[in-house]
Amino acid sequence: MHIPSAIILGLLGQATSSYVWPSKYDHLEDLLAMHSGYLRFGFSDLVVPCGFGSGLPGVQNAAEWVRSVFHDIATFDASTGVGGLDASLQFELDRPENVGSAFNNTFAAMYDFITPQSSVSDLLALSLVAALAACDGPKVPLRAGRVDATEAGPAGVPKPEDDLESTRKAFLRAGFNDEDMITMVACGHSLGNVHSVNFPELVSGEATEENVAPFDSSPTNFDNTVVTEYLDDSTSNPLIVGANDTMKSDKRVFGADGNATMSALADPANFQAKCADIFERMLDTVPSTVTLSDPIEIVDVKPYIDPLHLQEDGSVLLQGRVRVRNNPEQKINGDDLEVSLSYRDLSGASISEPVVANRARARGGQSFGFWDNTFTWFEFSQSLNATASIRDFDIHLKTSSSGALLVLDNEGTGGYAVTSDLLYQQPESCLINNGAAMALSVTAALRKDLVDANSPPVLHLAHRVARPGVMLPRLQLETIAFELIPGVEKSGYQYFRANATVEASGWSTTFDIEAGAGTGGKVHRLELLKTNALSDTCGSIS
Repeated sequence: MHIPSAIILGLLGQATSSYVWPSKYDHLEDLLAMHSGYLRFGFSDLVVPCGFGSGLPGVQNAAEWVRSVFHDIATFDASTGVGGLDASLQFELDRPENVGSAFNNTFAAMYDFITPQSSVSDLLALSLVAALAACDGPKVPLRAGRVDATEAGPAGVPKPEDDLESTRKAFLRAGFNDEDMITMVACGHSLGNVHSVNFPELVSGEATEENVAPFDSSPTNFDNTVVTEYLDDSTSNPLIVGANDTMKSDKRVFGADGNATMSALADPANFQAKCADIFERMLDTVPSTVTLSDPIEIVDVKPYIDPLHLQEDGSVLLQGRVRVRNNPEQKINGDDLEVSLSYRDLSGASISEPVVANRARARGGQSFGFWDNTFTWFEFSQSLNATASIRDFDIHLKTSSSGALLVLDNEGTGGYAVTSDLLYQQPESCLINNGAAMALSVTAALRKDLVDANSPPVLHLAHRVARPGVMLPRLQLETIAFELIPGVEKSGYQYFRANATVEASGWSTTFDIEAGAGTGGKVHRLELLKTNALSDTCGSIS
């Protein structure tokens, strides 16, 4: 829920932005938003601080992430719409144009974040946005919806030894003119180094992992030093002043229009603006068959509901959190806030007793992200009568000091909908390590009046299948029918179980539970449930 600036906290407010919870891009928003504190998702760990290199000599992860995106989009053909940011790079690492370990390092960083809702190519886009944010660079919009290639694309990434006309043609093929070419190279080379082990003819001295030559004197800060040092002739960039004239590609590119573009980029504000524009265009260079989403914005108020489940006493447990972003313009401050939920039961009746969400205590109850974002977390847990249960809820934000109240109803959709007809019984589910493989057992409960013997619930499991010579696994979806557990019924629910064998890396994959898809009625789906949240012992059903 985004809160527009026009709203003043009064008796009742309603946000009017386009975000409606849940969104299929919530996982990407989480990775983009939260990097430290009470809850963190860890995507930015490898680029904070900007010079961090995972302990590897001569490595700067942020620069590698930017380089990986360029190499993935550089072979795009604007005339046919083929190529672009589609993660085909992972199949192209044996080519001379993709020399070095930077690309496998980049893909390795994404291993734990691949899900059916976050493609490798979307994660590549996120990596560039995160790298720039970590290095004080411009804020670049992140759109989603990219589809991963399943094989290598055409070759053609410009190489240092290519002459100017060949380089121009490569950029023009991808839809970028001379000004774009110069800007893209200058912005891309604001960070990082040339590695002697990859280009011994460019870097003087012994070819070792530690021996690197930076593009400018501030390789761990995104600024226009690479431009100003070129213009005032103080640069030590090996692609400009190196001993090998054939490989002075930056010198050829930067001077391609008589230094007109580089002179304009000497203004720091213009450099940041031009880099933001060219990087956004890079990220949006996708196959013509792909339609990208609107930019993903950081959400002001976002609920996180744990999958509901039946407890031993037959009640349904509703628990979760509400994340609220500090917003000085809206006078929203987590230190001066009371949060609660009002909800409606399955009949649509409003329940008078609110669900109070208390500020989380761990790590001060706050998370932190790029662009000075601070989030305060409020936790709630309440047992509900299983028959009446819950249909949806509103979020109440009360400013303690003034008493002003804001009520959010999920953009006028009637509230934040909760599925209580289909339950994921995590306490009775488990993941058991058998060595070479793992045994997954998932228990679900479905309201008895919705049970159809001809259309049982199904488990959609995302297998992580290793591919020879490729860093990242392929996600292969398997659909498994649940089986009714005879004689087990509680609070009007019947229990089902699905068993599967997953690869040894299955501890870090996801699955969905779906019911109703084959009945022609309402479909209930619980998504992105994580195997790593399971214990190695299945609790008993009583």
